[in-house]
Amino acid sequence: MDQIDDAVVTAEPATDASQILANIRALRPFLQSRGNEIEELRRVPDDVLDAVRKTGAFRMMMPRSWGGAEMNIMQLNEALEELAMGNGAVAWCVMIQTDSGQYSGLLDSAIARQMFPHPDVTTSNVIRAAGRAQKVDGGYMVNGRWPFASGCLHADLFAGGCHVFDGVRLVLDDNGQPIHKMIVARREDFIIHDTWYTTGLRGTGSNDIEAKNLFIPEDRVFDFDRPSHPGPLYLWSSILCAKMPGVVLGIARSAIEAVTETMRSKKVKSEFAALAIAEAHTLYAASRAYVYQSLEAVWKKLEAGELPDEQERAAVYLARANAFQSSRQAVQTLFDAVGGPAVYGKKMPLERHLRDLTTACQHTFGQRKAQIAAAEFMLGTLDKPVLFL
Repeated sequence: MDQIDDAVVTAEPATDASQILANIRALRPFLQSRGNEIEELRRVPDDVLDAVRKTGAFRMMMPRSWGGAEMNIMQLNEALEELAMGNGAVAWCVMIQTDSGQYSGLLDSAIARQMFPHPDVTTSNVIRAAGRAQKVDGGYMVNGRWPFASGCLHADLFAGGCHVFDGVRLVLDDNGQPIHKMIVARREDFIIHDTWYTTGLRGTGSNDIEAKNLFIPEDRVFDFDRPSHPGPLYLWSSILCAKMPGVVLGIARSAIEAVTETMRSKKVKSEFAALAIAEAHTLYAASRAYVYQSLEAVWKKLEAGELPDEQERAAVYLARANAFQSSRQAVQTLFDAVGGPAVYGKKMPLERHLRDLTTACQHTFGQRKAQIAAAEFMLGTLDKPVLFL
């Protein structure tokens, strides 16, 4: 097993973006060496979590005033891409659980300090409203079952989306839409169902998590329109999903580098394999450029204290879905070019990369149909609101 650089193991978690990135890069060989074990366990082992925590990765979205790194959205994607170069499942968990930085700014400050006492608190979360929040004195009685709760086996907290009910009546907003709220509680307050037997991303432990008659005080319920942390990172709630491309781009890049190195070491000329590497790299590089172009335009607006306009928001949405689909296509191209040896998952990571991306592309924001909403948004024909568009 590869060892971790002592600086990463012994240092306090970094708060500087460049140091976090350097720590993550130093961790890559260690994460790569643990890939098969992470898959077999269907979760991230505790010592791997500890190593990732010491890089500072879990505090990337925490405000600097709380000891966090408060990284911009381009830096977040770069860091997640580097993590995915080591292991896609680990990167996916970090991508989800670093949302603590956003959620801590959506609660009352005093309550947020109780729920997030240090900048490395992790939050498994499912935004989709799979829960039913019944109004009661002092808060809500919550019942629901959320699938795809990534990292729920090791997270400190769980945040889940709910629709609000008053008695038997579904509460609607001024536009006639169901009110969407997020509830947050300790992970131990929920029931975890062992459901995560999947095609890929097996190490994320994205099991179902359930609440049964769980009382959530009013001050632990929030929505996405009133951030209390100052700064551009907290101005636009869609930042939560704008960091997703980093993971899939990292998996694709890892596959490209692995196959390139294999072909070099064999010193066998294969025009078909060379073409596959060229095609895969082009898919990766073009989709990555679109992601960063769209994010840089949005970040410029946020730094000026403005929200992105419709075209800029649609571009982020389209670039994200394209990154998922292009990454999978790139790895599929490589898989076909390698041929029979590609199916031996323990000999080379390509098979796992393809399965991980196949699973990632089933995410709501990674599917091709996700682009339909963005197109309708651009055309002015969208007939209902879409979260984070």
